[in-house]
Amino acid sequence: MTTFSKIKCANSTLSFLPDKVDLLWTDPPYGTAKLRKLDDNQYHDPNPKKALEDTVNAVRHVNFSDEAVLCICADYRIIHDVIVDLSRDFIFRGEIVWSFGLGRARTTWWPVRHNTIATFSVGHNPIFNHDMVPEQPRKAKKPGYMSDMKRAGSVWDKTMSNLDPERVGYPTQKPLDIVTPFILAHTEEGMTVADPFCGSGTTAHAALVTKRNFVGQDLNPQSVDVSTERVDSLEDND
Repeated sequence: MTTFSKIKCANSTLSFLPDKVDLLWTDPPYGTAKLRKLDDNQYHDPNPKKALEDTVNAVRHVNFSDEAVLCICADYRIIHDVIVDLSRDFIFRGEIVWSFGLGRARTTWWPVRHNTIATFSVGHNPIFNHDMVPEQPRKAKKPGYMSDMKRAGSVWDKTMSNLDPERVGYPTQKPLDIVTPFILAHTEEGMTVADPFCGSGTTAHAALVTKRNFVGQDLNPQSVDVSTERVDSLEDND
């Protein structure tokens, strides 16, 4: 491949990164304080305070380019605190709400079946290729419009079935369709994408197939194994 990838198990400091990162897209720990199952093993998801601390520390240790963009995907447990904390160092640009259909029905409170992707930039002139914003069907075709499609708004509806062939067995895996548009919109070929909580390896996968460089890590050795295997399979098929 014309790109490079590097994934390791490390603490929240991305000390092995190259000089500049152009896009950070990450899905940090949810902060449920529960055990999660990965194959026949278990790993512990930290409490919200620890998840927030790890997320903010990881981001602040990255050396960004002047045009860099940050995308943090999380749910209600930490996303609002992430926005407040990172807005002290970066320019908060808004958020995309990713709505998905999976999840158990709640009987004790309203259901929460979405994540929020908070977006930030380092400077005032980040790269933004607007034609890379994904399209969605129009609810009603308007007179004068030739297409039944339009650019997506701030709410994206995407569900990845549990039987989807994209699945690699990771419990909080994100679909490529959620990550790839940000890589295409905020970087050019040959630029560097980073993920300090690489989990199932979706960010690495999306970066490499779009000919971007990738560097990442995870606190969980099992996540590193899953991500590395996913990247290796891409390189074997190249």
